[in-house]
Amino acid sequence: MGVGILGPGAIGACHARAVRAAGGRIVAVAGPKPEENAEFSAEHDIPRSYVDTDGLLADDEIDAIIVAAPSPVHAALSVAALRAGKHVLCEIPAGVSLAEAELVAQVAAETGRHVAMGHTLRFWAPHLEVRARVERGELRLRHIIARSLQLRQSNVGWTGRTRDWTDSVLWHQGAHLADTALWLLDATEAKVYGGCGPDWPGSGGPMDVGAVLVTPSGDMATLSLSYHSREPVSDYVLIAEDQTLHINDGRLYGPDGVIVDSAGVAATQDAAIEAQDADFLAAVAEGRTPRCTVADVLPAMRVLDALEHAS
Repeated sequence: MGVGILGPGAIGACHARAVRAAGGRIVAVAGPKPEENAEFSAEHDIPRSYVDTDGLLADDEIDAIIVAAPSPVHAALSVAALRAGKHVLCEIPAGVSLAEAELVAQVAAETGRHVAMGHTLRFWAPHLEVRARVERGELRLRHIIARSLQLRQSNVGWTGRTRDWTDSVLWHQGAHLADTALWLLDATEAKVYGGCGPDWPGSGGPMDVGAVLVTPSGDMATLSLSYHSREPVSDYVLIAEDQTLHINDGRLYGPDGVIVDSAGVAATQDAAIEAQDADFLAAVAEGRTPRCTVADVLPAMRVLDALEHAS
């Protein structure tokens, strides 16, 4: 199976390593800057590069596409790849609106191609352990408190490099939190209370989001997000009637100490991306549905749409 990567950036590099680890063959990369394509191709031993998406999508050796470009073009690139007959693994988010995400799901159904989503927290070892306990009936979560707080007042990504696009705390980090909360609560819908802060001149969009989700069974999730925070925080407090668990630093903590130790955030993330990409490649090869598809994450996108329109 031949794989093409749209976007020679930091997350594209993560996918290149993950695809190789899964035994995949990377045929080409595409990006608008020839010098970045050349550097990426040399680093990851990729034989071809394109400065336009159409060239990569027309490459007959490519069966599957990884969309690792900036968030605002995720939906358009996914739709173009689907209509070119390719299966897609799209980085989070599926789009920067509910309408975009729904369009991707619609075109996937029309073309009979898969769109796996890079909602990588569904593949993190600590979250998988919690989900397994929920599925076995050992854990009934009543309230999840999830936080994603960081400083993103300039267009600098997690690698420290300046980007030529602006990230959205709602549609990017919000997609992580909303989807993970619904997944761990085993819910596909929720009433949404909350909203976004005012647009900030430095980004043109909101930098803070606060929300409470209430499922039909009365279980809750409280979500807090900020791109103004000078103290980085990313954690989940998982409250059941009989116990409280905590996911932080790539580890799952219980009342007696560490339950799952994944050796820190970086190692946990890398392992999760490898597992996610391996599942996508295997699903395409085996003709089955990937573990996390664009249809699976539409409930989270509806939550984000409600928050955007509440503000």
